Amino acid sequence: MSTSSSSPPPKILGPQFWSDLGLDYEAAFVNDPVLVAVVQKWLALLPSASNILECGSGTGKPIGRTIADSGHRYHGIDAAAGMVEISRKQIPEGEFEVVDMLSFSPDRQYDGIVASLSHFELSLEEHRTMYGHKARNFDPESGCAEGVNSILLGNKMVVTVFTQGGWKKMLEGVGFEIVNTEEDLFVPKAKAEDKMDEPRYYVIARKPGRA
Repeated sequence: MSTSSSSPPPKILGPQFWSDLGLDYEAAFVNDPVLVAVVQKWLALLPSASNILECGSGTGKPIGRTIADSGHRYHGIDAAAGMVEISRKQIPEGEFEVVDMLSFSPDRQYDGIVASLSHFELSLEEHRTMYGHKARNFDPESGCAEGVNSILLGNKMVVTVFTQGGWKKMLEGVGFEIVNTEEDLFVPKAKAEDKMDEPRYYVIARKPGRA
């Protein structure tokens, strides 16, 4: 996903867009060894057979499949019904729900939670909702920009982006300890006109006192 500050996009993407994109999205993003390695590094910090939630689980690959293959109990939620239909077939041992992560009410405690592309579509206010009341004090000038125009596989979208320092202040501000960060430059497998370099920044964080 590349970003720019040019003219506004013609539409804001929603669940139906992601449902329609389906396996085309997977084909472009599934071969991501750096992401898989980061997920495996994170999983190594968790107890065996942990309960893990993915917010915005997409087709289930590569993150969900990596989690399930590591022997953990995987729960994926996504607002796009089409994505959930695909993921149920690809990870039959997993548990899936069609639900917006902002309205999701968990019925259990999770040992780990992961999100990737899904958080880009949240506004700053929605990020504050996700991270709790302590995030109300986060100053966007500390490293956050809303309404940034981006392109995903030829489709325009509006995203919220954080700087590396912004993520640090947000996460530490709500009580997380950052234990690992990594950077990568990923190029989706797509048509030449839709292929964009994607700078990636991965963060592994935990609540103090937990494994």
